[in-house]
Amino acid sequence: MDNADQIFGSAEKRPRRQARGGCLGFGLQLIWVGLLGVGAYYAWSSWQFVTTGEEVDAVVIGLEENSSDDGTTYSPIFEYRYGGQTYTYESVNSSYPPSKDIGERATLLVDPDKPTRARENSFWELWLLPVIMIPVSIVTGIGLNLAMLFGKLRSG
Repeated sequence: MDNADQIFGSAEKRPRRQARGGCLGFGLQLIWVGLLGVGAYYAWSSWQFVTTGEEVDAVVIGLEENSSDDGTTYSPIFEYRYGGQTYTYESVNSSYPPSKDIGERATLLVDPDKPTRARENSFWELWLLPVIMIPVSIVTGIGLNLAMLFGKLRSG
C-alpha cells in the first residue's frame, strides 16, 4: 500500500515558492496607470478650454509666493472681466524668477459656463503637464510590464 508521500509527493521535495514582488508589481502598476489617468484628465481639461473657452484679456495684479524647502516660487494672479463682472485667477504654474511681472497683460481662456474657471492661453499652462506625464507613464508601464514578463518582478 502506498503512503501519503508516495501519492501526493513529499513537501520536502518541493521547495516553497515565495512571492518576489507580487505586491510591488501591483503597486507599480497602480502608480503608472494613475499617472496616465492624471495626464489624460489634464489633457482633456485643457482641450475643453481650447475648444469651448472664450478668450479674455487679463492683467497680472499680484504674485502669490509659494515657499518650500527648495526655495520660493511665484504664481501670477490675473484679473479679468467676463460678462460684466471682474474675476481673479491664480495660475497653476509657479516659477523663480516670476514668469510674469505685475501689470503685464496676458490672454486667458474662460469657461463660459463657470467664469471663475480660467487658464492662461499658453503652452505651459495648458499642455506642459500632459506632454510630460502621458509619455513618462506609458514608457514606465511598458518597462514595468516587460520586466514582469521576463521575470524580474513576477511572483514565484
